[in-house]
Amino acid sequence: MRNDRGASTLELAFIAPLLFILALGIVDMGRALAVGVSVSEAAQEGLIYASYQPAETDAIVDRVIFSTNEPRLEADQVTVTCPSAPADHIAVTVDFELELMTPFVADLLGGNVHLSKTVIGEVFSEDPCIGS
Repeated sequence: MRNDRGASTLELAFIAPLLFILALGIVDMGRALAVGVSVSEAAQEGLIYASYQPAETDAIVDRVIFSTNEPRLEADQVTVTCPSAPADHIAVTVDFELELMTPFVADLLGGNVHLSKTVIGEVFSEDPCIGS
């Protein structure tokens, strides 16, 4: 009978880096999903405010920023527009670039994941929608 004492250690040395990269990729995709939900909810919260106060675009943007748990969301990533001619609808768009933690996954996907959410709703106020 031969001595196979080092075989399992060698197998682990080959498989461990792959499992580690896979685990980090799963963590990155979980973060992308969580931030995507946060961005979506922030856009919806901004739309709720915009439906009643469509002329206050700065306040709408502030509402979006403060309703998310993503600290890197900035005002220039939030857009408020009036997509219809009579201005009875308003749209809130949030564009966010998520930086990935895993270097290998970031290289495969180009470094960042672009998350974007646009929500459109009716204006319930007498004030016209002016957008930005």
